[in-house]
Amino acid sequence: MNSRQRVNMSLNHKEPDRVPVDFGGTIVSTITAVAYKSLLKYYGIKDKVEIIDIVQGLVEPHSKIQKLYDCDFHRIVLEPPDNWQLTIDENNCFVDEYGIKRKKASYYYDIVDSPLKDASLEDLKKFSWPDPHDPGRVRGLRGKAKKLYEETNYVIIADMISGGIFEQCLRIRGFEQFLSDMALNKKFANALLDKILEIYLGFYEEYIKTIGDYVHIFALADDLGMQNGLLISPNLYRELIKPRHKILYDYIKNNSKAKIFHHSCGSIFPLIGDLIEVGVDILNPIQTSAVNMSPELLKREFGADITFFGGIDVQQLLPNLTPKEIKEETKRIISIMGKNGGYILAPSHNIQPDVPPENVDAMYMAAINK
Repeated sequence: MNSRQRVNMSLNHKEPDRVPVDFGGTIVSTITAVAYKSLLKYYGIKDKVEIIDIVQGLVEPHSKIQKLYDCDFHRIVLEPPDNWQLTIDENNCFVDEYGIKRKKASYYYDIVDSPLKDASLEDLKKFSWPDPHDPGRVRGLRGKAKKLYEETNYVIIADMISGGIFEQCLRIRGFEQFLSDMALNKKFANALLDKILEIYLGFYEEYIKTIGDYVHIFALADDLGMQNGLLISPNLYRELIKPRHKILYDYIKNNSKAKIFHHSCGSIFPLIGDLIEVGVDILNPIQTSAVNMSPELLKREFGADITFFGGIDVQQLLPNLTPKEIKEETKRIISIMGKNGGYILAPSHNIQPDVPPENVDAMYMAAINK
């Protein structure tokens, strides 16, 4: 089987020749630069380490490693707009195109200032919003997608462009303030959510118009969970967030043949049924160390209705166990999640700096039976 046949079979809930595998196909299933340098040294591969996501310090793995692991996916993503460029100041801070300020803390850039933290409804109208139709975003993109589509068998993922609708509101308004808005100032919350939705519909209009005929999966994200439960109540999700997820995901499905991939960290068991209802085909990252996210429970309750993507724990398993133990656990997860298809193997988020290369190797070699 080639990659497209294998993945298509799994998405249709049938068991392929082996479980599909991803390493670097999305911005939430790749590897941090620190861990990647160790992996390159382990294999004796020379590669220029180029950061593809400055906030998380991520890289796109070398094609030699992707081939070694029989990776079935390849990402493609919108380019930065012409009217914005990354500028890091003397304090190791930068401001993104939404006006969100971040500062480097250890490995990652954390939010230190949210531009709409004190905003009124009138301020939303005056704010300098990103232009989803900036021509720089799609410059050269069709040629890249066409080449991948025609010259490889990779499943092509149009990768996420930023946080989800809910997540982006938290960032631009401030977490505490926007959560308060959702309970106490719903007029503002609705206005901000509508504005972010409007911008995202513009992004996906450009995405679909430019490369929609070459893309197999659109990857989107909206973190809804923490380690022990949801960020907001199910009722609040269903009132304010779910209708907008539905609008965005319907737009993508009505204008392309691609599947919808939704990333949400944490313990989100109570909302998985809702995500299925809004059109999610693939759920990532399957944080098995979170409450009520065991492979057995998820497969039993939702395995017939959605494809799971991820599931190999980056919190405890990959950094702490031996390669032998990791191989055994990887095979156990595959035996549960891969039964009757509907499973794509990947780490339960990006591979972190504390994961030894031997353990990365063990996970993938177990998945491809080597």
